[in-house]
Amino acid sequence: MENKQEKQQEQQVIDKAKEETIKYFKETEGLDVTITKHKFGPKDFQTILISGYVTNDESKKFTASVQYANDYHIGSISASNNFDFKH
Repeated sequence: MENKQEKQQEQQVIDKAKEETIKYFKETEGLDVTITKHKFGPKDFQTILISGYVTNDESKKFTASVQYANDYHIGSISASNNFDFKH
């Protein structure tokens, strides 16, 4: 069972990963996004998957792989077919 401190650390990772994902889309794509869910990958990968959609177009969905052990680097992004990236 996780203790309170581990839960708090986990929540900090989630919040920071969401923040970095939102910032990434704003800075590189000029888009506002809405985060809908998250899922931790295997612990040894130290990655969290952040899912969401473009704020004004829910049909444009994405999942970003955020490497929280690597300064919250966005590793890869998968997106729905109608979601084209500028970069």
